[in-house]
Amino acid sequence: MYRLFCNNRCLKANNFCEELLSVDNKEIRNADDLVMKILDWLYDESQDCLDFGDVDGKDFAYAVKTVFRQAPAAGGVVVVDNQFVAIERHGIPDLPKGHIERGETPEAAALREVEEETGIKNLEIVKELPATWHCYLLSNQWTIKKTSWYLMRTSSGMKSVPQTEEGITKVYLVDKEGVKDFEEKTFASLKTLVPEIIPVISSF
Repeated sequence: MYRLFCNNRCLKANNFCEELLSVDNKEIRNADDLVMKILDWLYDESQDCLDFGDVDGKDFAYAVKTVFRQAPAAGGVVVVDNQFVAIERHGIPDLPKGHIERGETPEAAALREVEEETGIKNLEIVKELPATWHCYLLSNQWTIKKTSWYLMRTSSGMKSVPQTEEGITKVYLVDKEGVKDFEEKTFASLKTLVPEIIPVISSF
């Protein structure tokens, strides 16, 4: 299931041809109704969850591409001693991530951003984790951010320096007992990633 978060609200769809977002698709799709429903949901904050169910995946992708400007990002879940590295950004628990630069792969961006935001070096990607999606209004343009996530490890241990210019005030470790508190206080989109993290930190 595809889930797009707007703050604590969620848009859902069972079918989503994500690959169409990255190509110049000249095929005309019958998506005007979907576009209007998405826009109504974005501007009407009284609507909590909007579920498109089994809508055609190509139509839905066309509607998403019509409504949103894309700003892809990448980040990492770094495991250290059966714990994962978290950050506090503007007072909210978060995971290190950032924008993918032009010509950069998601993997390279994830490694760069995690090192920049946490100061942790000698990072290595272990495997890819599920992506998260959220959107926001920027300069009167609705923007969608897909964040590609990667499980990482480091040979340097927990030697960290928070990137304060990015609003990061703290880099810290979360153990199994602290996962619930992190999940309760972090962003809604990251809550979907937490179930993927718990078995990982138990196996390292």
